[in-house]
Amino acid sequence: MTDLDLYLASTSPRRRELLAAAGLHFALCEPGPEYAPGGGHEHASERGEPLALAIERATRKGMGAAVLDAGVPVLAVDTVVDLDGRELGKPRDRGDAEAMLRQLAGRVHRVHTAHLMRQASSGRAELLVASAEVQCGQPDPRELARYLDSQQWRGKAGSYGVQDDAQGFFRVIAGSFDTVVGLHVPAVRELLRRMRGPA
Repeated sequence: MTDLDLYLASTSPRRRELLAAAGLHFALCEPGPEYAPGGGHEHASERGEPLALAIERATRKGMGAAVLDAGVPVLAVDTVVDLDGRELGKPRDRGDAEAMLRQLAGRVHRVHTAHLMRQASSGRAELLVASAEVQCGQPDPRELARYLDSQQWRGKAGSYGVQDDAQGFFRVIAGSFDTVVGLHVPAVRELLRRMRGPA
């Protein structure tokens, strides 16, 4: 498996799509535990500042990932939606999604994506964070209902995907679109460059 650029320790189809579109050769591996024992879960955030939580989770996923080839770096990623210093996690159900979307409506929020790359053979680990700002418009009741009916919000932080075709009210106003989708390709390329360079 020496032709691999990296292992991706993620279950996210969106991250797989971004890496594949970038022409990177990767295989999947099981990530480490996302949440600390006794901590939160995807529907109930741990306490803490959203950026710090993204870093902690990416680190746990990456450091705990099991890889087949210790010479191939492993990438773990975590994305959080930050509304006024408070994390909006993944919705439990439609009602939860609607409540989050109403909180975001008409406001600007931040999205942080933390990338942790490590190489088991050297013990080396590097971290990069990409952040972006997103403007949420004021969807009318029909627009909101259409998006909720689409089910595209399921499993997504903040109850939305900026790339979802069933909505048109989220817009990236600063930073990169892929950061909001869930993986910043230039950050991954920089981490690979660092892994190949001198320690």
